[in-house]
Amino acid sequence: MSTIDVRCLVNPGCSLGEGPSWDAASRRLYWVDILENHIYRHDPATGRTESWTTPEHVGFVFAGANGSLVAGFKSGLHDVTLNVDGTVTASRIDRIDDDRDDVRFNDATRDREGRIWACTLGGSAERPLGAYYCYDPELNRRTVDESYLVANGPALSPDGRLLYTVETRGHPNRPKGVYVSRITPSGELAEQRLLIGWNAHASSPDGVVTDRDGNLWLGEFGGNVVRCFNATGEQTAAIPLPAWNVTKAAFGGEQGDRLYVTSARYGVDDETLSRYPDTGGVVEIAGIVTAG
Repeated sequence: MSTIDVRCLVNPGCSLGEGPSWDAASRRLYWVDILENHIYRHDPATGRTESWTTPEHVGFVFAGANGSLVAGFKSGLHDVTLNVDGTVTASRIDRIDDDRDDVRFNDATRDREGRIWACTLGGSAERPLGAYYCYDPELNRRTVDESYLVANGPALSPDGRLLYTVETRGHPNRPKGVYVSRITPSGELAEQRLLIGWNAHASSPDGVVTDRDGNLWLGEFGGNVVRCFNATGEQTAAIPLPAWNVTKAAFGGEQGDRLYVTSARYGVDDETLSRYPDTGGVVEIAGIVTAG
């Protein structure tokens, strides 16, 4: 790494800022506030930030063609159009919550083939209902993994052969941490193991993203650090941020070398907010040589 530069890009005070995604075509950053039902978009060229209200909690959003979006609402995957009045027009593609109040989409990533790898949270420690799904380019869904309480931050290795999944809360049959699985030629998961345990931390692991060298960049809910681990699970860097509840990072910028990190004000008291004033905002990290 060269000299690291950390600054707050914008701070709308998100209750649960999540799911940053960079749209290379428009050179704009998207993210969501899950609990406040908002989609955000920031244009670094103009410094303008816009937001739209969604009819349900929204866990992630990806830009598509002609200004359309695909978003993971509480109930399922939706086609979304952003309207000029700050509302959205949405139509459901697929339902995943089984009409349960405690199940919703939580996070996702999109691979180079256009597939969406998405996850849910819900249930109880005795009956965890969080799952991982893969949507093909035609948005047909299949289940790839189950038995998570709070599934988070799916990420893929650069060659697409490994899937990284996160259990944020933990339960008796799945300690919190980052898991790695080999993706078989038929698209199933095999040889899953705990890659990064979390017993040494008082925080919880949140969203994860990989860079082009196969390193994992992991958010820390209940902390102010974004951590970097190599493919063997060894921590190689820890970057403290002026924001608490670090949720997820995404690579973006014109050269793909900026790390945009979301954060959350959920559960943050006034003392913590005074120490970490950019909580609820998006932090930009420059000076990271490698990029996703």
